[in-house]
Amino acid sequence: MLNDTELARITNRLQVPLVVQDILDGQGLLTPDVAYGMHEVLSDYQPDSALLCIALSARIIAKRFQYNCPNMAVMKMECDRMIADYADLWLQHADKKNVDDTLVLDTLEQIPEDLEALAELLEINKSYLERVAEDVAEMIEILAVQARSQVLIADTFIDMIEQDCENTLETVSPLHAMNDNVIPFPGHGLRTR
Repeated sequence: MLNDTELARITNRLQVPLVVQDILDGQGLLTPDVAYGMHEVLSDYQPDSALLCIALSARIIAKRFQYNCPNMAVMKMECDRMIADYADLWLQHADKKNVDDTLVLDTLEQIPEDLEALAELLEINKSYLERVAEDVAEMIEILAVQARSQVLIADTFIDMIEQDCENTLETVSPLHAMNDNVIPFPGHGLRTR
């Protein structure tokens, strides 16, 4: 479980949640330049960072409106779950700590599904926000668009990793299956003694 310092560290590093908080607090406006900047920052992130960034941002919005709309409370709970699922691993990677490759792959495989779920929750809540806070609805739209685009990136990334793993297994497994000291060279048959 993350403590407040770790959560603040991730939030500061990902930037977009701070912008969302400032706009909600009336300390900033969602100008076209700010909207463009949010799109640009989110599109530059890797899928895991984008997921965390979008979840943190959506959580800030949901927390503000959770008592006005039941769907906001659901979005807040889902954001809390996603943050708990990914933040610790993200911090370990940011601190360049050794992380179990199997754990990383298992975690990465869940990212497209969670991004898709997050995009759907954002779109559901956008219709409510359009009636009460247009600028917040615009932020939700930015987050939803970026979540949808990151699904495609995450799927492609996972496919590449899985293909790389399969290729590694195909090239390594024949050597492990052999019981003698004969090493096969590409283009040559095995020599018998």
